[in-house]
Amino acid sequence: MNKNATRISFANVMLKLHAYLFLGVGFLLLLFPEESSVFTMVGEPSKAVSIVQQFLGSAYILLGLFAYALKGTIGKNLYFIIASLNLVGFINLYLIFVCNELIHLPSKYFVVQILLQLVLLVALIEQVKKN
Repeated sequence: MNKNATRISFANVMLKLHAYLFLGVGFLLLLFPEESSVFTMVGEPSKAVSIVQQFLGSAYILLGLFAYALKGTIGKNLYFIIASLNLVGFINLYLIFVCNELIHLPSKYFVVQILLQLVLLVALIEQVKKN
């Protein structure tokens, strides 16, 4: 292997993974809000929930595009990007726990969300140790 070749860091790989996840979930929520929902509602409130999910999908698409555009970032800016993604994830988990009585989500959702948060924390720690 060439010594001058740049090595891809764990943090950059995680940014790319998060970008793909955000883009995938965002497009699902935007294009198929009823089919991609984790809970079911009927009647007039379901239309409002569907529109809110579509707005959430567009926000996820924006996050995915930003994460993909910034995947090659190094240094202090990378800390802020990873910390921001962690903050968004922890806020998401907090809101899910607050709305626990209103919506019932499968445990797989929590496991995936917590694993993503742990992976981002590992990426942040790796970047701190590297610099």
